[in-house]
Amino acid sequence: MSNVKETTSDDPPLYQIRISQRAKRMQLKVSPLGVIEVVLPQNINPKHVPSFVAEHQHWIKQTQKKMAALYPTAELLPGSLEFAATNQQWRLEYLEGKCARVAATNDILRVYSQDDKSAQKALQQWLNRRADEILMPWLHNVSDELGLTFKRTIIRAQKTRWGSCSSSGTISINRALLFMPPNTVRYLFIHELCHTKEMNHSVRYWALVERYMPDYPQHEQILNQGMRAIPRWALTT
Repeated sequence: MSNVKETTSDDPPLYQIRISQRAKRMQLKVSPLGVIEVVLPQNINPKHVPSFVAEHQHWIKQTQKKMAALYPTAELLPGSLEFAATNQQWRLEYLEGKCARVAATNDILRVYSQDDKSAQKALQQWLNRRADEILMPWLHNVSDELGLTFKRTIIRAQKTRWGSCSSSGTISINRALLFMPPNTVRYLFIHELCHTKEMNHSVRYWALVERYMPDYPQHEQILNQGMRAIPRWALTT
């Protein structure tokens, strides 16, 4: 099971701690948004994290610079939007309105708001609803098809992960999967569903994944590079 805790060291930067059953040693990860995540094995005391982060501050700063160059800040409000997962495209129109909301037609999203910040928030809330409507039933269909069951699903705006599966059978899905190709979305579902049988990345686990999706390495690579295709507003809350 994995948990995320917000914390800071005495000397910045801000970082997150994720406690993992699978990790063998402490690891550092930097997301495309520059968010720092410390992956902490269950058998290591969190008191060791601040010194671990401090020792790697130079690497963290250099990696954040690389991420900033690879993923330049996108426009606050997009002019168009495409869900590769469902082959849907929209042109966006921004209109003045007292109540921030999004009205969707076949190919136009009209965003009503009083300022840019509330317009972006309305767009993020609309994305959450669409993820619930699309990704949740899709995951259930794949689960039924493969006979791999889970307890419940949570849709999240995750900055560092596409999905996760807890030991209790809760699968968390990143709403940004809507921007990925449909077969890659299916792979992510299979990846997490297989963790209901194997809570690790052992040889047996990958054999199970390959049984259901023989070309999984291709989709693993797409996801590893996939954050570049995601609008930055879609990765934040």
